[in-house]
Amino acid sequence: MKVTDFGKGFSGMMNGVVYYEMNGKLYARNAPRKRTEKEKENASATVKGINRRFRAIQQLYSIYRRKVSPDIWRLAAREEGKMAHNLFHSTNCGCLNAEGKMAAPELFQFTAGTLLLPREMAVEALGGGQFRATWAEEREMATAAGTDKLQAGVLYDNNLLALHTATEVSGTRGEGQGVFALDTAKAGGAHVYLYFAREDGTAYSPSAHFHVEG
Repeated sequence: MKVTDFGKGFSGMMNGVVYYEMNGKLYARNAPRKRTEKEKENASATVKGINRRFRAIQQLYSIYRRKVSPDIWRLAAREEGKMAHNLFHSTNCGCLNAEGKMAAPELFQFTAGTLLLPREMAVEALGGGQFRATWAEEREMATAAGTDKLQAGVLYDNNLLALHTATEVSGTRGEGQGVFALDTAKAGGAHVYLYFAREDGTAYSPSAHFHVEG
């Protein structure tokens, strides 16, 4: 114990508590505790995990811009007064684990935007890698036009960090259904993210997640 008497108070450390005087008042706080080697290892692992996750989400967004669209997240971010990569990161970073792997594909948001998703969306397998999506009929409004086109993003089960878009996609919001094709024969299954795009490509909806096989 080392304490200095100030007459009205004192400073120093006693029983793990640091006492000090500031502006004529006496304050106390817990003395800093020396970390154990195990705690240092855990802290280092946490930092490494954060760095791996950050690098992985950066790479994922870079791939998204090249293979899917450079506009979808930019348009969504502009509506919120944010930068596109920041919105993508904050929305999807929690889906990755400390190893930078996709740990929660069911929570991944393939898209974001101002268009509405229709109600009661469902997906059924037709065989041969063909699938049908259906949804409830919607009234015409600024954020839900009958001409909005069905789109489908894909993460195959055998590589959850490789972004794809479905092929042979057809169907508009007003039709109440659409079809798309996937290469599930090699992958075994896939996480499908259905969304809608305005006919002129100036707006998009958030995505709805489905896991399919066959």
